[in-house]
Amino acid sequence: MMTERWTEEMLDKLAETVERNAEAIQALREESKEQSIRFAAYQQASQWVVNLAFGLLATATITTIVSAVVKR
Repeated sequence: MMTERWTEEMLDKLAETVERNAEAIQALREESKEQSIRFAAYQQASQWVVNLAFGLLATATITTIVSAVVKR
């Protein structure tokens, strides 16, 4: 098996590649954090809409029952 010696040029290219990949990973982490924040906001807004819908249904049901009882 032949052993290859690393030249300064090869090491520099490797270092550049590692640095570029580190920058790309950092950018992906930031993007992921931003997406997590957006998802949390969407999830909370969806929950508020569901709560509002159930509240309106409950209010309409109670109003219908109370008005039917009062008319008797």
